[in-house]
Amino acid sequence: MWLLGYEFPNTLMIFTKEKIYILASQKKAKILQPLQSVADGVSLEVLVHGKDADKNKETFRTLVSVITGNGSSVGVLTDDATDGKIVDEWAAAYGPEKAAITEHSVNRFVSSVLAVKEGSELESEKTAAAMCTSAMQDYFIDEMAKTFDEGKNISNEKIAEKMANVLVNDKLAKRLFPKVPILDMAEWTAHPSVQSGGKYDLSPNAGSSPAQLHAGTVVCTLSMRYFMYNASISRTFMIDPTPEQESNYSLLLGLHKKMLGWMRPGAVMGEVYAKAAEHVKESRSDLVDHFSKSCGWVTGIEMSDGVNELKAGCTETLKPNMVLVLRLGLENMTNQKAADKLSKNYTFQLIDTVVVKEESDAVVVTLCSKEPNDVSFFFNDEEPAAETKRAAKRENGSGDQRPTTRKSAILPSKFRSEEKEEESSTRKRREHQKELLNRLLVEGRRRFAGEAGDNGEERREVKKFESYKRETALPREARSGKILVDERADSIILPIYGMSVPFHISTLKNISKNDEGEYVYLRLNMVSPGQGVGKKDNLPIGDPGSTFVRSLTFRSTDGARMNEIYHSITMLKRDQVKRETEKQQMADIVQQDKLVPIQGQRPERLPDVFMRPVADGKRFPAALEIHANGLRYMSAGRAGGTAVNILFNNIRHLFYQPCDYELLVLIHVHLKNPIMLGKKKIQDIQFYREASDASFDETGNRRRRIRYGDEDEIEAEQEERRRRRKLNKEFKEFAAKIAEASNHEVEVDTPFREVAFSGVPSRANVLLQPTVDCLVHLSDTPFFIITVADVEIVHLERVQFGLKNFDMVFVFNDFKRAPVHVNTVPMKQLDNVKEWLDSVNLAYTEGPINLNWTQIMKTVNKDPAGFYEDGGWSFLAQDSDAEDDESEEEESEFTVSEDEFEEDDDSESSQDSDFGEESDESMEDDEDDESGEDWDELEAKAKAYDEKRVRSGGGDEPATRAPAKRARRR
Repeated sequence: MWLLGYEFPNTLMIFTKEKIYILASQKKAKILQPLQSVADGVSLEVLVHGKDADKNKETFRTLVSVITGNGSSVGVLTDDATDGKIVDEWAAAYGPEKAAITEHSVNRFVSSVLAVKEGSELESEKTAAAMCTSAMQDYFIDEMAKTFDEGKNISNEKIAEKMANVLVNDKLAKRLFPKVPILDMAEWTAHPSVQSGGKYDLSPNAGSSPAQLHAGTVVCTLSMRYFMYNASISRTFMIDPTPEQESNYSLLLGLHKKMLGWMRPGAVMGEVYAKAAEHVKESRSDLVDHFSKSCGWVTGIEMSDGVNELKAGCTETLKPNMVLVLRLGLENMTNQKAADKLSKNYTFQLIDTVVVKEESDAVVVTLCSKEPNDVSFFFNDEEPAAETKRAAKRENGSGDQRPTTRKSAILPSKFRSEEKEEESSTRKRREHQKELLNRLLVEGRRRFAGEAGDNGEERREVKKFESYKRETALPREARSGKILVDERADSIILPIYGMSVPFHISTLKNISKNDEGEYVYLRLNMVSPGQGVGKKDNLPIGDPGSTFVRSLTFRSTDGARMNEIYHSITMLKRDQVKRETEKQQMADIVQQDKLVPIQGQRPERLPDVFMRPVADGKRFPAALEIHANGLRYMSAGRAGGTAVNILFNNIRHLFYQPCDYELLVLIHVHLKNPIMLGKKKIQDIQFYREASDASFDETGNRRRRIRYGDEDEIEAEQEERRRRRKLNKEFKEFAAKIAEASNHEVEVDTPFREVAFSGVPSRANVLLQPTVDCLVHLSDTPFFIITVADVEIVHLERVQFGLKNFDMVFVFNDFKRAPVHVNTVPMKQLDNVKEWLDSVNLAYTEGPINLNWTQIMKTVNKDPAGFYEDGGWSFLAQDSDAEDDESEEEESEFTVSEDEFEEDDDSESSQDSDFGEESDESMEDDEDDESGEDWDELEAKAKAYDEKRVRSGGGDEPATRAPAKRARRR
C-alpha cells in the first residue's frame, strides 16, 4: 500500500540490492508490468502466479534461488499472520532452504520508514481525523444526549452499531462528511467502542460492553481510515460529575496540553512517557497507580506498528511529520459519592491524533472539544444541590463563625449554603474569565506579530480624473471663452487667462453665488489637500511638487446666465455625489451564482408567507420554495412580482423562531454577503406568518352576545393553541428541509427565550435572545444579529451600585468594524448576562462609566501589536470578574464590641447638631402659632384662599394644593 499506492493482497515481494521481484496473479501483474519499462526507475521484475501448478513451482524455485544467491541473511516482517493459497505454495518451496538461511526481523526499520509521512499521506491522515471529529461531535454526542434526555434504554453495543452504520447510510454520511472527496475510500479501522456502567477496557481493540448505556461516565472511542491511513479519537463524557471527578479530569486535560509541548523532533518516546508519569506523581500521587502504561503510538497504514510507542523503555525518537495517537487514561478509579452502584467505578480516556511539527509543539488534528464544559452534562441538578446544602450545613455547624459585614439587612436567601454555592460559581466564572483574557492576549500577540498599524485612520489615495483624452475632444462651444457645463464628460470648462481649462466635477468641493451691486459672483471651491479641518476633507498629497487650485471666482453682469450656470453645476455635482454613494453601497455586493431549479418534480413549498423587507412596497403573501442550490420566493405585486433567490452558499445563519410567545412564526435568513432587493441592499430576509387570526371577530357573534360564559373562552384558547402548534410544526419541518437540502451546510438555529434579556440595540427596548451561535432580535425591525464567533470581547458599562440599568459593548475581532452598543439592560439581569457570556467562552469586562470607544479603537488600530504587548484589554478588567480582587473574597475582620457600640450610640444621641435644635424649636413654635389645627381645617383654608385668588385674577394656580408650613425667620 505505501509503496504502490494501492492494496495488493496475495502478492509476494522480494527486495534485493539490485532488483525487486513481485509475484502476483495475472490481473495484478498486468497492472504492475508497466513499471518494468520506466526509464531511470528501480529495476523491477513482475512474475505471474497462474493456474498451472508446475509453472508456479518453477516460479517459486526461481525466487528461492534469488534469496539463496544473495547471501544467507534475510529480513522478514514478523508478527504478521498470513494465509492463502499463494502463502501455502511459497511455504512448501521455501521450507527446505529455510534451515540454511538466517531470518532477521525488520519491523523496526520498516516502521521507522513508514512513520514519517509525506504530503499526500498527511492529507489522508487529516481527512481521517476530520471524519472522526465529525462522527463524534455531530452524531455521537447528539445521540447520547438525546438518549439520556428522553430516558430511553439502549445498550452500549446498540449505540456503537448505530455509529458503525454512519458510513453505510449515504444520506447521513454526506451530511456528516460533506468535505470528504471520495467517501468510498473511508472505512472503520476498528468497530466503534462505547463503554459505560462501571466496566471499562482501554485496550486499542476493545469492543463495546453489552450492558445498558448508563448515565455516569461514558467513554467513546472511534478509529477511521481514509485511503488506508488511520486516525483515532476518544472522549470521556461525565454526567452529573462530582468535584473530585472534575478535578481528575482537569489533571488529564492539563497533562494533554503539556505533552503537546514535549512531543518535539528529537525527543525520545520513553522519556516523554516518563515526564508524563512524573507530572502525575507530582500533581496527584494518589493517581499514579491508575495512570495508563502507554501514552500512545505512531499510526499510519497500521493502527499501531508495535515499535514506536510512548511507553517506558522505548528508545525511538520523534521526527517531523510523524503522526501519533496521543492516548491518556486514568483507569479503575472509585467515586465515593456515587449515586448508584454502576457509577462507583469509572475511567477517563482522552485520545487525539497529533502531528509532530518541525519547530513547534505537536498539533492536534482531531478538533473535537474536550473542555470540561463541553464533556460534562447535568441532568439532575437538584440532588447535587441538596447534597451541597447538607454538606455546607455541617460545615457551618462546627467551629467559630466570624461575623461579617453586610450591605443590606435583608438576607438574599434562607440558607448560608446557597450563598456559598453562588460564591463558588462566581469564583469559577472569574477563573474562566482570566483564562479567556489570557488567551485573547496570547492570540492577539500572535495575530499581530510584526504587523504595522495604520495610525487609526483610513488610508486614502489621491484619485485622478480624466475629463478628455485629447484637446480635440473639447466641445466647440469651449472656444467662446465662456463657462461651459459638459454633462456628458461630467466636467466644467472654465476660462483662465484666455484658455479653456476643463475640471472634472469630482474636483469641485462646492459652489456659491453672491449678488453684489450689478455683478453676480460665482465662487468655485476645489478639492485640495491640506485645507480641510475634518478627516474627510484632509486628502493626502500624491506628488509634493504639484500645484493645487483651491478656489476660482468669476463675476458677470449677466445675472440670468450666471444663475443658469450655478443651477447646472449644482445639479451635476448632486448627480455625481449620488453615483459615488451608490457605488460605495454596492462595493460589498458579491455576484451570486444562478439558482438551479429542481427538475422533474415539484419543489418543497411553504405557502402563504410574507417577506420582510417588502419587495414591491406592498405586502402580499407568496410561497417559499426549496431548489437544488437555494431558496426562491416569488413575491406577488402589481408589476408581476419579483423573484428573490437566496443561495445556500450565501447563507450564514438560518433561524427558526416559534410563535409560543410571539405574534409571528418565522424563518429568518442572515446572509454572508448582502444582496440587492430592488434598489436596497439587504443582509437579512425574513419569511413569516401571523399567529393570530384577525379575520375572526368573536365580539360580533350572536351566540356570544346571548350566552356569555367560560366555555367560549376555553374553546377559543384551545383553538388558538392548536393553531399555534400547527404553525410551529409547519415552519420547523420546513426549516429542517432547508438544512437537509443544503447537505447541512446550513444548520437551523433556534433562540433560547429562557436566557433572554432586554436591551436597546437601536431605538426601542426589545428582547434579545441568545442562540447557539448568535445573539438575536428577530420579532421587529430593525433586526439585530451578532455572531458570537465575530466578537473579541464584551465590555459592560455603568455597572455600579444604585443604577437600575447597564450597557453592553461588543468589540469585534475585526477592529475596523465599529463596536455595537446595547443600552439599558436591567441590572437584575446582570448575572444572567455574565453566565451566558461565560458559557459561550466570550471574555467580558465591566466598568462604572461609559467609555469613548471611537478613541479606543483608533488607538488599537494605530498599533495593534503594541496594544497587545502593553497588556491588551486588561485595562478594562480592573472592575470586572476577570480581575482577582482578593479584598472582595475576604470577609471583613473589623468587629465592634457591644460596649463600644452602646458608647458610640450614647455619644451620637447626646451630640445633636444645631440644625436639629433649631428645627425642634421651629416645630414647637409652629405648633403654638397654628393653635393645634388639624390637616382638614388647614386644607379647607388653603382651598378657600386659592379660589379667592383665582376669582380676583391674582394668578392661575390650581384651586387645591397641599398646605405648606410657614418658615420661621431668625
